[in-house]
Amino acid sequence: MVRKFFAALLCGLVLIGTIHAQEVFVPRQLKAKPVLEPKTKPVASADVSVTTPTAQQTRSEPTVSVHPANIQIRKAEAVTPHNAIAKTPAAPMPAGTIASTQPAAHKSESNAAKPTVAPTSINAATNKSEPAPSQPAVASTKKPTSTMTLSTPLTTSVATISLHKPDAAISHANAESETAPTIPASMQTAFTKLADGFDFPVGKPDAQGYYKARGFRSHGHLGEDWDGVGGGDTDLGDPIYSIGEGIVVFSRDCHMGWGNVIIVRHTFRENGAVKYVDALYGHLQTMIVHRGQTVTRGQKIATMGTAHGLYDAHLHLEIRKNIEIGMSRAAFARDFNNYYDPSSFIASHRHLATSTNKYRVAMNTFTHDAKINFDKARNYTHSHSGGGSGESAANLKKALAAQSSH
Repeated sequence: MVRKFFAALLCGLVLIGTIHAQEVFVPRQLKAKPVLEPKTKPVASADVSVTTPTAQQTRSEPTVSVHPANIQIRKAEAVTPHNAIAKTPAAPMPAGTIASTQPAAHKSESNAAKPTVAPTSINAATNKSEPAPSQPAVASTKKPTSTMTLSTPLTTSVATISLHKPDAAISHANAESETAPTIPASMQTAFTKLADGFDFPVGKPDAQGYYKARGFRSHGHLGEDWDGVGGGDTDLGDPIYSIGEGIVVFSRDCHMGWGNVIIVRHTFRENGAVKYVDALYGHLQTMIVHRGQTVTRGQKIATMGTAHGLYDAHLHLEIRKNIEIGMSRAAFARDFNNYYDPSSFIASHRHLATSTNKYRVAMNTFTHDAKINFDKARNYTHSHSGGGSGESAANLKKALAAQSSH
């Protein structure tokens, strides 16, 4: 009886031990902790790999590795504006494979297209690298971790300028009470300030030491001749000054009876309107300014000459209302419709209202001059008489008498 009791007790202990040995403790799933890879030596691996614990590793933490390419992609997405680029959808991959890409380069490269290296894939079954589906190459300043394309093209805006309207900087000037003449769109234009008044071209500002040898006559002498009171060629090479603010529209040797000629276009305000006049300086010895150059009131622009020896040294001055005349006087009426009396114009316009604004001026208005070949024109070869005209002699006596009375 006792033996049967011990035998039953032993069997019970064995059964209890067997049941206890089959108990397995299942550990609580721990949150994966990313293991950051050192920057100096990236290691290629799968995106995320988790090792399942076995019965012998019940309390060990699972190993987690994060692929460096994912870190680079997240950095690139954080830096690159989302509205400037669009990601190309990834090509489909065979089942059972995990894509692996190379880490982005840390140095910037040129904008030239670089050869694209096809990424590889690791087969989870064989653990062998296999070529992944090819993706299009994209030229970039950095090696991309994902294919990117520009979604917004670059555009350039072009500003257009109308010849009929003043620039923005001077728009308020022409918006004043004055009315500026309309300039055709085909005309070459430039800008100049309004003249604040006009002075005499010699002995500035009041022609001191000079006299008007010949005056203006409608249908006759269309300008004025200015000589030095010393007579003859004593004034040869004397300075010639611009009568006012303006821009040079003509400057060249015309030969014939003109010699060297300069024409300055002046803009001025009169009775609320903007007007233009041309001042012609003829028979010059030397020309100091060139076409397109702006000049100021009283600026030296030339020296007094003889039209290549044709006359006594003097200045021929004309002031024209019509700015189309140029050197083609025969094509226009020789009267006050096209010309001013120079001395009368200067005397009545000594002081004018002006502003700091600039106004558009037409440059190529001498359309009739296209028929003249100045380079083939000859100089008049006969020498001057030395005495001038009777009018010049009489005016010289008046000028000398006026000086002696002072």
